[in-house]
Amino acid sequence: MRLQKRLQKLLIASVLAVPFSIPITQPGLTQLPELPPAQNPEASPADDLSPSPTDNSHTPSSIPAVSGTDDSRPALALTEADVVSLLLQNNRELRNEALERIAQRQELREAESIFNPDFTPTVSVVVRDRTDDATEITREARLGGELLTPLGTTLEVTVDVIDDQDVELTVTQPLLRGAGRAVNTASVEIARLQETNNQLDLRQRLITDITVGVSTYYALIRAQASLQIQQLSFETQQQQRRSIEALVEAGRRAQFELVEIDANLAATETDVLEAENALEQAKSDLLDLLDLEDSIEITIPEEILTDLVVQEAKVLPLEELVEVAYDNRPDYRQAQLDLQIAELDEVVAVDNRRWNLDLRANASTGDFSEASTELVLTRLLEDESTETAFQRNQVTQQQLRNDLERLQSDIRLEVADQLRDVESARNRIEATRLARELAEQRLENARERARRGRTRDIFEVLELQNDVVEAQNSEVNAAIDLADAIASLNQSVGTTLTVWADQVESSQLLTMPSSPD
Repeated sequence: MRLQKRLQKLLIASVLAVPFSIPITQPGLTQLPELPPAQNPEASPADDLSPSPTDNSHTPSSIPAVSGTDDSRPALALTEADVVSLLLQNNRELRNEALERIAQRQELREAESIFNPDFTPTVSVVVRDRTDDATEITREARLGGELLTPLGTTLEVTVDVIDDQDVELTVTQPLLRGAGRAVNTASVEIARLQETNNQLDLRQRLITDITVGVSTYYALIRAQASLQIQQLSFETQQQQRRSIEALVEAGRRAQFELVEIDANLAATETDVLEAENALEQAKSDLLDLLDLEDSIEITIPEEILTDLVVQEAKVLPLEELVEVAYDNRPDYRQAQLDLQIAELDEVVAVDNRRWNLDLRANASTGDFSEASTELVLTRLLEDESTETAFQRNQVTQQQLRNDLERLQSDIRLEVADQLRDVESARNRIEATRLARELAEQRLENARERARRGRTRDIFEVLELQNDVVEAQNSEVNAAIDLADAIASLNQSVGTTLTVWADQVESSQLLTMPSSPD
């Protein structure tokens, strides 16, 4: 009997020696990707705003290899740089946008050819069969040419290339409507501004899609880290359950405590299942965004979760960030271009209100040469369309100016909000790290009391256990929130393409594609 009591004491002592705390989450889970080095030493200070690819060895030309997994599903380990590279290479909508540039570039060439000479060859054979007369066959071959100069002068030349090579020449010089370089080159200037606008459209699309891709990647990291934390919590609670069960069998704990810990285990298991589902959904979202097969198993390289180091990013003051945004944001530059186009349209609208007064000279050579000069004045009466176009242009210009002023204000507010989010996330990282350390210390204290037999009840341990899990998740979320906030700030100031310049250049999306066969 005495030996049995001694064995029970040894069993209880060994049980109490089992830790009651969750293993501390690996520090890498709560830290951010390393901020990018500048693309070149002379790059804009704003380039330091966004996290760079975690593994710089993965360039767009070296997409990660797909390997097999235990369940025979091909695995793809992705870094942040890989995500951006795959996004730019696989996204069909982006490729379609790039292909559209072929037609847009041709439209510019068409507009710029307005001052190139046009030649029109004409060849005709006429057969006339008259009653009581012989059949007559006439041939004619003429070459016509027309040229418009930037001053509005029109030259028309027609040459008979078969017979006597007669030449007819007409020169028309507008004196009112259609006269002058400003009016005649307006269409070319508008086409060039529109071409710049088209380039900015594509850049804006790239910025948006890259930011979405990076955020989706961060969501996957968040989901994977959350699952790991929940799994560690569940394993530790199972260990606790075995410890409590031994104490109950030894008569040191009440049976109802097993019921309580089993209830907590069931709740934690539910959290694990929800975290697993969230992780699968995050993987599915990323696969869909990258246009990859859903049979691929995406994984986050272990070093990203364990070796990520927080570095201090150089964030410019608000006023400097706003100036960077004005210089780099495609939508702001497009608003400026729209106003310039409207101002050129005003030149045409004002010109269309004038009378047509043309000085016309005609000359011809052949059997009889002749020349003439005339002054022609014309006006379409009761035509309200020209006045309507002018008034509409005036309204449009004022609206565009209002929109530009509003956009300036919106950009300032947006950049200020994003900057505040960055600073808030930084502060929350420090606060959540301290909260996690304190929660772990409280749980460790409860464990020490349990070892000494001084713990109050199982509810205290369970509550502290849940507090640690919540604190760990909060720290992870705060770290990823900071990375998200920096990516959003880059989008707000228009420096996303600078941060990911290597990937964008390798994708060649901003390079004029060759014409399809």
